[in-house]
Amino acid sequence: MKINYRRYSTVFLILGMVLLVIGITTDNTFFSWAAAAFVVLSLLLGGRWLQPRKK
Repeated sequence: MKINYRRYSTVFLILGMVLLVIGITTDNTFFSWAAAAFVVLSLLLGGRWLQPRKK
């Protein structure tokens, strides 16, 4: 069974954006840091820049 990392990447990106909006509106830095962590996790899971180049 193969895990679809791109689907998880999208979920983490949306969750990160929601946490960023909550962090900005409530002026709470915890939500902003959590949002940054989820966005970075999204990039790590689904980013094409991590895949090896085809030669």
